[in-house]
Amino acid sequence: MINRSTNVIQLAGDIRGAERYKRNNVKSNTQTIPFLLTFSLLFAVFYGLGLLTSTLDWTWARIMICLATVSGATMAWSSLRKTSLAESFREVGFGIPNWRVTAMAVVISIFMLAFFPMYSALSNIKLSLQNNWLWILIGIITGVGIAEETLFRGFVFNFLRRERAFWKAATLSMLLFGAMHLLLLLWLPIPVAIAAILLAILAAYPTAYLFEIGNRTIWPSAFLHTTALATNLFEIPPDLMASLSLMWIGVVVTGLFLVFIVGKLVPGKSFASISGGTNNA
Repeated sequence: MINRSTNVIQLAGDIRGAERYKRNNVKSNTQTIPFLLTFSLLFAVFYGLGLLTSTLDWTWARIMICLATVSGATMAWSSLRKTSLAESFREVGFGIPNWRVTAMAVVISIFMLAFFPMYSALSNIKLSLQNNWLWILIGIITGVGIAEETLFRGFVFNFLRRERAFWKAATLSMLLFGAMHLLLLLWLPIPVAIAAILLAILAAYPTAYLFEIGNRTIWPSAFLHTTALATNLFEIPPDLMASLSLMWIGVVVTGLFLVFIVGKLVPGKSFASISGGTNNA
């Protein structure tokens, strides 16, 4: 009698679980087309503003792109998830970060930046900062660090992660992130462009991991993403540009995958602890 009751309870639980999975799956499927359409619109704004502002000061243009991307992602999230604008702003990555994770990103960035003085010392070639390096840095922070991380981690990965395991969500967001970087083929030397595209593909996983363990905020990944473009701050002789860029890409890849190693030091935030299950909160 007890075994029969237990079996009935277990069967009821299985049925409820199957119904819950079916509801979540239907909800996920019904939102796929609106999500893709919304992403397409956001990307059109992101890329289109880049073209429309190409004659303006580079940093002012990046600031405009940042403002448009963040506000667009916030409104899109509010529409898709039926949340207030204030809550949506936090949801797309502008909440309070995990400070240990942010500190981890800072330490890894410092390690990466050590490449430049080491390169100068070993090659006996002085790499000087550009006169307006601080203004360029502001452009990188806003147009790349904040804008791209908001679009691809705060909006794309975060949305996909709600109903998917980490690896699946990160891979799907990687496809979109990598596709965007195909545009680099239009204005970079082919070897550098291909290396940068491969870097973007690889970067999708550690940056998604930083977003996840950083309390679903963009700050740790934005810090690392900004560091990845540090070559733009230096006066680099044209004949060294390709070789130095490729070496720097190797440094960035090393730094990105240090994220998984150092992430083990954050309590409860190891990669194994977050790589399964959904984030349907």
